[in-house]
Amino acid sequence: MGLVSGRAWSTGVAVVSAAVVVAAAGLSACRAAPGETPAQKAEIGDLLVQAGTVNVTLAKPFVAGQPNGLYKGVVSVQTEGQPDSSARLYQVNAVCSIENEPNWPTYDNLYGNELKDLAEAGKFSTTTRWQILYHFDGGVDSSGVLSRQPWTDRLKDNLCRRGTFNDSTARPAT
Repeated sequence: MGLVSGRAWSTGVAVVSAAVVVAAAGLSACRAAPGETPAQKAEIGDLLVQAGTVNVTLAKPFVAGQPNGLYKGVVSVQTEGQPDSSARLYQVNAVCSIENEPNWPTYDNLYGNELKDLAEAGKFSTTTRWQILYHFDGGVDSSGVLSRQPWTDRLKDNLCRRGTFNDSTARPAT
C-alpha cells in the first residue's frame, strides 16, 4: 500500500474535521432544543416525559432513597392544547430492580397517588392510590385508579434509567 501525499492527507483531515464539526453542531442543536430531561438532572418545570400529546413535567424534585433506587417526587401531567387547569398532579414513587439478580424483584415498581395540590405531597390517599409493575419478561400489572399509560411507561424508563434514558457505562456480558 502506498502512502498518501502530505497535501492529500491534510485535505482529507480538513474534510473529516469539517464533517465532525458539522455533526457536533447538529448534536448540540438537538440538545438545546426542548426535550425530555433525565430525572436526576431535572429542575422544577422541566419536561421529564413526552408521550404522544401528553407532557409530564417535574413539580417537586425526585429524591433518591434506599434500597433499589427508590425515588419520591411529584409530576404534573398535561395534554397539549388543554388549559393549564386540566393538568393533574401525581405523587410518584419508583422502585427500580436489577434484572437477573438473585433475590431481587423481577419487575420495576411505579406507584403513587393523585394530588389536589402540592401541599398534599407526602400524604398517601387510599382512594387515589395506584401501582404499576413492569415485569422484565414484558408483562405489566396495574392496580388502583391509574392504569398503565404511555406516559407512565416513559416515566418508569426515566426514573429507572432504562430504554433511551439508559446512561450506564456498563457493558453486558457476552
